Amino acid sequence: MKKILFITGVLLAQSLFSQETDILNVVTTPDGFYSKPGRVRKEDRKIDGSPYVNGDKFEKVMIKDYSKNVQDLRYNAYRDEMEFEIGNELYNANKTEGLKVNFPSLKKTYESINYSYDSKTNSGYLVLLVDSPKFSLYKREKMELMAGTRSNNGFTKDANDYYERDKDLYLVAKNKKFSKFPKNVSEASEFFSVDKKELETFVKSNKINFNKEPDMIKLVEFINK
Repeated sequence: MKKILFITGVLLAQSLFSQETDILNVVTTPDGFYSKPGRVRKEDRKIDGSPYVNGDKFEKVMIKDYSKNVQDLRYNAYRDEMEFEIGNELYNANKTEGLKVNFPSLKKTYESINYSYDSKTNSGYLVLLVDSPKFSLYKREKMELMAGTRSNNGFTKDANDYYERDKDLYLVAKNKKFSKFPKNVSEASEFFSVDKKELETFVKSNKINFNKEPDMIKLVEFINK
């Protein structure tokens, strides 16, 4: 596998971000993850709440085969983008299929992946919970933009639009085919092609709750053994 190196350099007029006067120290990559990114468009209205499920702070990241000298990132769950900042400007990193971005402080790894679910094809980031050649478990985090309300009298103020977190979606992947995590033992037995009685015994002895993330992880790890 070709080693991916980061180059820290001074970029001028025909540089990464086409800025005519600024001199920037920017980390770039041959595969394009940080190069030629799209500048994030600023909202032209007041929106309450935050599109960031992990907070607004940019965090240190680790990416396999990359130098440690990389831009700090944060995940925008509304736009489904990894953002980084240079000066006062905000940029989206380019999506690179299969790239895994580990946030050590958050104990979370996001994978950039093309996947199909509910008859729709998506290209975005999923939280990788179980990584296995058999069954992998992912979580989709999503923020929705909800409409505010307009005041119908002169005594109350209009309410701004606001971000609201959608329910996390858990997906099981096998051979790049994604399916919603099963709801119960019967569905799990059929989906994973395992003996129902054996699965029932495991679920009962480990008090598995099909709606709790730690139990989902435990179940998929058991299936993969």
